[in-house]
Amino acid sequence: MRMLIVVALLTLASLPAGAGTIKKWVDERGVTHYGDTIPPQYVNQGSTEMSPQGIVVKKNERAMTLEERKALEEERVRQQEAQQKDMEQQRRDKALLNTYTSEKEIDLARDRNMQQAEVQTKSAELRLKQVDERLARLRRQAEGASKSGKPVPADLQQDIADAERETQHLRESIQQKKKDMDAIRLKFETDKQRFRDLTLKK
Repeated sequence: MRMLIVVALLTLASLPAGAGTIKKWVDERGVTHYGDTIPPQYVNQGSTEMSPQGIVVKKNERAMTLEERKALEEERVRQQEAQQKDMEQQRRDKALLNTYTSEKEIDLARDRNMQQAEVQTKSAELRLKQVDERLARLRRQAEGASKSGKPVPADLQQDIADAERETQHLRESIQQKKKDMDAIRLKFETDKQRFRDLTLKK
C-alpha cells in the first residue's frame, strides 16, 4: 500500500505545473493508475479527475450494467406502485370516515345491500322452480310421443331447448348472486374493521 502511495506521489510530482487534470482509475487487478487519459477498456469503470496538486476535481461513477439498470428500474416501479397504493388507501380511509359515524351504520348499510341481493336471489330461485316444472312437463310430452311411435313435434323440441337454456342461465345467475352476497359481507366486514382501526387511532 505504501508503495502505491509513493508511486502516485511520484507520478503527480513528475507532471508539469501547467498540466491539465490527472485521471485516476483502477484496473481489473485492483491496481490504481494515473495519467492524462484513461484506456478505453476502463472508461466505464469509474474514475477520478484531479488537479496537478492532487485535489479531486470530479468523480465519474462507474457505468451501470444492463442488469443493474433493470434492477434500478424495477425498484423505481415498485416504489411508484407502493406510493399509489398508499394514496389510494388514504382516499378510501377518508371516504370511509366521511360516510359512517359508527360501526352500527356500517352494519345497517350491509343489511340494506344484503336484503336487495337476497330478494333478487329468491326471485331467480322461484323462477327456476317454475321453469324446471315446465321443462319436466315438456319432456314427459316428448317421451309420450316417442313411446307412441310418433315423432316429437318441432315446436315441442324448441320449447324444451328454450327451457333448458333458461334453467342453465338461471342457475348461473343464482350462483353469481350468491358470490355477490359473499363479496358484500366481506366488503362491509373489511370496512368495519378498518373503521375501527382508524377511530381507535384518534
